[in-house]
Amino acid sequence: MQYTTLALGTAIIIYAIYIAVTSLNSPDELVKLKYMRSKFGIKTGTIVHSLVYIIVPFIFGCFVINAGIDGISITQFITGKS
Repeated sequence: MQYTTLALGTAIIIYAIYIAVTSLNSPDELVKLKYMRSKFGIKTGTIVHSLVYIIVPFIFGCFVINAGIDGISITQFITGKS
């Protein structure tokens, strides 16, 4: 078990949850969300922002946590070398 990898994966998931909660509670605080909404429209901008800043980091964080549980260090995870 790699604790640094677990900590990084947890931090990534916490970031994704923070962005999700902030998007719901006060979307005016997120400059990138406001920009995407003005550029692509409210519905499409929100979908693109949610995909890029919430869903992808959450899934990546889950993969990093799984690698940490399997004993893979973060450098091994990124480079693919053992």
